[in-house]
Formats: sequence, structure tokens, C-alpha cells
Amino acid sequence: MISVQAPPEFTEKLRNQTARRGEPAVLQCEAKGEKPIGILWNMNNMRLDPKNDNRYTIREEILSTGVMSSLSIKRTERSDSAMFTCVATNAFGSDDANINMIIQEVPEMPYALKVLDKSGRSVQLSWAQPYDGNSPLIRYIIEFKRSRASWDEIDRVMVPGHTTEAQVQKLSPATTYNIRIVAENAIGSSQSSEAVTIITAEEAPSGKPQNIKVEPVNQTTLRVTWKPPARTEWNGEILGYYVGYKLSNTNSSFVFETVNFLTEEGKEHNLELSNLRVYTQYSVVIQAFNKIGAGPMSDEEKQFTAEGTPSQPPSDTACTTLTSQTIRVSWVSPPLESANGVIKTYKVVYAPSDEWYDETKRHYKKTASSDTVLHGLKKYTNYTMQVLATTAGGDGVRSAPIHCQTEPDVPEAPTDVKALVMGHAAILVSWRPPAQPNGIIQQYTVYSKVEGADGEAKSQKIPHYQMSFEATELEKNKPYEFWVTASTNIGEGQPSKSIVAMPSDQVPAKIASFDDTFTATFKEDAKMPCLAVGSPQPDITWKIKGIEFSGNDRMRILNDGSLLIKSVNRQDAGDYSCHAENSIAKDSITHKLIVLAPPQSPQVSLSATTTDSLTVKLKPHEGDTAPLHGYTLHYKPEFGEWETAEVSVDAQKFSIDSLLCGSRYQVYATGFNNIGAGEASDILNTRTKGYKPKLPEKSRFIEVSSNSVSLHFKAWKDGGCPMSHFVVENKKRDQIEWNQISNNVKPDNNYVVLDLEPATWYNLRITAHNSAGFTVAEYDFATLTVTGGTIAPSRDLPELTAEDTIRIILSNLNLVVPVVAALLVIIIAIIVICILRSKGNHHKGIKQFY
Repeated sequence: MISVQAPPEFTEKLRNQTARRGEPAVLQCEAKGEKPIGILWNMNNMRLDPKNDNRYTIREEILSTGVMSSLSIKRTERSDSAMFTCVATNAFGSDDANINMIIQEVPEMPYALKVLDKSGRSVQLSWAQPYDGNSPLIRYIIEFKRSRASWDEIDRVMVPGHTTEAQVQKLSPATTYNIRIVAENAIGSSQSSEAVTIITAEEAPSGKPQNIKVEPVNQTTLRVTWKPPARTEWNGEILGYYVGYKLSNTNSSFVFETVNFLTEEGKEHNLELSNLRVYTQYSVVIQAFNKIGAGPMSDEEKQFTAEGTPSQPPSDTACTTLTSQTIRVSWVSPPLESANGVIKTYKVVYAPSDEWYDETKRHYKKTASSDTVLHGLKKYTNYTMQVLATTAGGDGVRSAPIHCQTEPDVPEAPTDVKALVMGHAAILVSWRPPAQPNGIIQQYTVYSKVEGADGEAKSQKIPHYQMSFEATELEKNKPYEFWVTASTNIGEGQPSKSIVAMPSDQVPAKIASFDDTFTATFKEDAKMPCLAVGSPQPDITWKIKGIEFSGNDRMRILNDGSLLIKSVNRQDAGDYSCHAENSIAKDSITHKLIVLAPPQSPQVSLSATTTDSLTVKLKPHEGDTAPLHGYTLHYKPEFGEWETAEVSVDAQKFSIDSLLCGSRYQVYATGFNNIGAGEASDILNTRTKGYKPKLPEKSRFIEVSSNSVSLHFKAWKDGGCPMSHFVVENKKRDQIEWNQISNNVKPDNNYVVLDLEPATWYNLRITAHNSAGFTVAEYDFATLTVTGGTIAPSRDLPELTAEDTIRIILSNLNLVVPVVAALLVIIIAIIVICILRSKGNHHKGIKQFY
């Protein structure tokens, strides 16, 4: 019988065991050997006593081959990650076994999250690797969102667990993001790291402006309106827009204008493009820009400026007389480049030439063709015609006037007839010419016959210049019927009314002439007829404006009874009555004399003023007799040359434009008619609105530094008249001569005067010019020290003239007299001392000689 007595032995000397944190775990070790065997537990080489921590429980189980010891942990903790050692002991020896307990858990949150680099669409991140929970990190999850979104609306980027740097891409420029990171192992995910906030870099806008509209405002202006790109495409803060325009269908480059961004949400932007060509198609593009640059250019929007009026008249205008009442007018369209629109119609403006001056007498005929026939014209009348083209913009330039005369026709009947008894066998027939001669009267025909008799009437041809006929060899006491016709080269016209007269021995005084209106031209002679019959011979007398006329050097009664007026003047106009009287009867007629003279001085008054225009009212003289054709307005600036403007007779007001702002003007007017230009009105002295420039506050105008001074010319007020330029001069305060820095500084700019000395007082002289005059302003300032400090104010001593010096001396005689006396005493003492010394030296020299 052999008995082997063995010490304890562990079959497995070292092994690893894992457990999840917070869950129970059991560690077991089996010792084989001679019983009894005692087993103790060490934790990291320290005795483990369950009494000190109730989480631990130790149990033993006796086996046939040895002892099984179990260490139970109710709830594992991170500290349980340790080396547990089973130490088995019996009477024959001891042995131990190690169990490496690994407590696994979710990782801790990553930390030290940093931004290494960023651009507009990506960000480079780094972080420190956290505690991995005794389980290798599988990956990191980078979570990011826009700052205004919730963490329920996130994007994720997966990163392998072995790295601590990553790049997040597909971000939007100039956008604020919140970023955090989560670590993940086989157990689970860590808590999120602290979020960092980043703002991606700005990029040029990626979107185009929206809702672009281009509409014509007038013939030379287009209005462009648009809205910003979609907010997500700004890629920063939009600062403004570049609006480009050019002539369509050309290879020229776009001309760009800049428009500042409007911050109001949804506000529509707009820009008016002015000084464009009339009825011309332009292409417009817009691009938004921020501080990085400009975004994509929008698609071209094309639009025409509004139609204008044709700038050239129809050419080759011509007229052809067709009949006595119709004229054909033809023309050629204006050049296409001068149409400034689509020519839809033409207008022919026409009127009798002697009425052409009066706009109300003109007639208009529209046509779409290049010729037309004017109907219903006056017979044998000279017509003046002009042709113009029209577009949707209005009437174009009129062609030069052309003239055509309608054909002659037979005349109308003489307007009135008289038959006056001259004796027992003679009757005087007189008549007035036709109102519408329809040509040149070649002759008159006087018809006569016994009233009621059958047969043809006798006729007598009378020259066109003779307006009466003496019918003789008539039968006494028989009534005779008379009528008259007029003839042109076309033929004989209609007969006048018939008038009946009977020869008789008694011949009462009668006047054969008719009441009439005579028109005389200024300074020409006038003759008014008064042909009378009667037996005995009637006496002829005239009354002028109701006053008996006896004759003078300028007026006299002729042998035929007519009144002759030499060199008529305005005062001769009025009623003239002729009276014939004999013993049987008396008769009278009244003529009206109209003197056509140049217009008298019109009235000119000021209606309104602006900075560059004067509006005047024009009123004709009440004493004008001849129809006024228009006015000539004369105007000039106070020290300029006279200019003129033609004004229509119907214009009650007229504006003189493009004048100098804030300047004095002289204005007067003359009227004109078919006689000539009239007398000048009184001169109207007035001025346009606006004043010389006004001084700004020094603090707003001058900005001083060590070696320069900045001048902000926008601080000047222009007085209503735009600034033209500034003259800048400066000098040191102790200098006399001014230095001219510039004589043509443009307004609305800043100007910097350089090369100044630090900590020095200067004088600055500014001369501001506009059309109303100039304003001189002087400022003093001190440049800053080299370090940017200010210097103390200077104490200026006034310069004293000789008179000031004398006055000061005289006012202080109490002080001056003692001082002068003391000075005189000192001077005398010095002189005496010098004399005594010179004598002493002389005697000493004699002694030495001997």
C-alpha cells in the first residue's frame, strides 16, 4: 500500500475573465491535492476579506480530488478590474493561480474636442481618446447640427476607433454648427462629448438672384427689380449686387453698377438704369456678392427701352395739286435708326399759309401709307404742309414746310349790289367783290334788263379793278333790274342778287360805296372810298371816330370823295363815316380801319423758379390789332450772353431750362406777327433757387493724425446747388504765404493732406465752389504727436502796431519815467569811470618814461 501525500496544485495557473460593469460575476479556482486544503483570495497581492466589502462572498466546495473555491461579486465595479490570486495550502505545501479580472463598460466620452482647420464646407477635428471601458473602441460617431436645430435633427459621421482626427464634410458655408462626439465599443456608446460651436468660413454666393424683372420706365431708362438668392445659397452675408447691362446682340462687355444690400426681409431690390438709348434692347445680368466675392451671374434678361419719338423727319416730302380742293402729299419714311420705335402712322399737318401761325387753325390727317390726298380745301389757296412720323412714344420731328396752291375755280357771287339813280336816263350800279374769288378776278359782267320783260338781258364787261358801272340810255320811269357776276380764267361765277332801280329826274344824294373794313399796314398809305351820286351835287363830309374831319397834312379828301391817309399809325385805327347830302336826301356809310402793326410790348411775369429753371407767364398787349404769331423770349445770366427761345402764341407759360443754379437772370420778351418783331417788354430781374456752399462743423470735416489731415468733403452743404470743386490751401500758423495743395478737389470724396509735421499748428483754407458762387472757410488745427497725443493749445500774442506800442507806453508813464531816469544815471556813471581810468593810465605812463 503506497500513500502519496501531494501538496495543492492548480491545473490552470493564469487565465483572463471578463464581466460587465454593474453585473454579478463569479471567480472560481479548483485546487487538487491532499486534503484538507485551505484557499485564500488576494486582490492585487492584497488579502481580500469579504467582511470589509459585502459585495464579495467566498464559498468552498469539497471535491473528490480537492477543493473548489468561488469568489462571488454581487455588482461589479471598475475597481474590480484587478489580478485575483487563489492561494491553496495544505500540510505538504502551497500553490497559487491568477485570474485577470477585466471589468468591461461603455467608453467614457471623448474630450479635448478641437477644431484644427475649417473651410466653407468642411471642418477638421481632433480629440483625446477616452477610457475605452476595457473594450477596444470600435468607432467614434461625430454628431453635428445647425445651431438653431435640435439634437433630434442631426447628421452623423462614423470614424474608426483607432483614430483621433476626422473631417466633417458637406457643410454649408457661413453657417453655425454644434458638433459633439460619441465613442463606441462592444459594450455600447459613451455619453456625448461637450459640444463645440463653429462657424464655417464664408464663400462667394452660390445662388443667383431671383425674380428678376426688367421694365421700361421711359425712353432712356429701364427699371430692374430682383430678390436675393435663396437664403441657403448666400454663403455669408450678402453685401450687395453687381447689376450689369449692355446692348443686346453685341460682343461688348457688361457695364456694372453696384447696389447695396437691403436688410429688410423679403425686400425687393431695384435699380434704374438711365441714359440709355431710345427704343433699344438691353441685356441685364445680376450677381450677388459678399466679402469673399461674387456669386454666379443670373441668366440674361432682355428688354427694350420705351419707344421714343422719331428723331428725324420723313424725307423727300412733296405735294401735287390735283383740283381746286385737293392736294396729294407724299414722303419717304425716316431712316430706321432714327425711328426710335415702330412707326405706326404718319401725320400731315396743313393749313392755309396765311393762317399757319395759328395752331388752332391747323388740320391733321393720319395715314399709315407714305402718301395721302387732302380733301375739302379752300379753292385757289396757298397751303403750308408738314409731315411727321408717330410711334407709341409720340409725334416725331416735323419735316420742313412745303407749299402748294389749290387750283382756281369760278368765283362766288359778288357779296352786295347797289343801283343808284343818276338822272332820267342813267343808273349807277356798284358792287362788292366775291367773298371767295377762287382765283384772280379777270373781269366783272353787269347784266340789265327791264323788269318783267322777256328776252335776254344786256351785259357789259367791266375790268376787274372797276367796282361800278354807269348804265345810260335808259327809258324814264321804267324799272330796270341789275345783277353782277365775276369771272376768273376758269369761267364766270354765280350771279349776285338782283336789284331794281328806275331812272328819274330827281336824284337824291346816295353813296355807291359800301360799308367795309379796310386793313392797312403800319406806315403805309390807306384810302377809303365814298363814291356818291345826286343832283344837285351832294356835299361830302367825313367823321373820324365821330368827330368832324376838316383835313390836315396827313389826311385829305380826294375829288372822288374818298379819304386818303398817309403813313398810317396805330392811332388811326377806328371808325370812319362818310356823309353825302343834297337838297333831296342824305346818305352815309361807315368804314372800319384796322392798322396792322408789329406787336406792342407784351407783359412778362415770373410764375415759378427751381434751381435750374424759370417759368414765366406771357400776355400780349391789349392794343395789338394784327394777329400775334408768337413770342421771342430773351434771357441771360448776370454776366453772360443773351440767348433766345421761340414761344408759341398759345403758350400761357414757358419754362427756361438748363439754367445755372442760384444765379441772377434777366428776361424780356418781344412779340412778332406777319408785320415783324414788336417792342420789347420790361426786363424781368430774377434768380434761380439755390445758394453758395455752407460751412460744415469742424469736427465733421477735419480728421487729424500725426503727419496728415483727412478732409471729409461730404460734410459740406451745397446750398441747393451741386458742388463743382474745392480749392485746398494750408500753411504753418507762423507763416504768411499760403501753399496751394489742390485747386480741383471733386465733391463727395475724402481728401488727405500729407507730409505734415507732428505736433505742429497749421492753418487750413478751403474755397468751395458751385454755380451760385463760392465760400471761403479757414480752420486751424494741430497735428498729433508721434505717439498719437494732442498738444496744448497755443497762446497767440497779438501783433502790435506802432500806434499800439505808443499807446501802451503813454498809458504806463508812471513806470517808464523812473526806469528811463535810472538808465540815464547808470550810463553817465559808466562814462565818468571810463574817463577817470583813461587819465590815470596816462600819468602812470609818464612816470615810467622818466
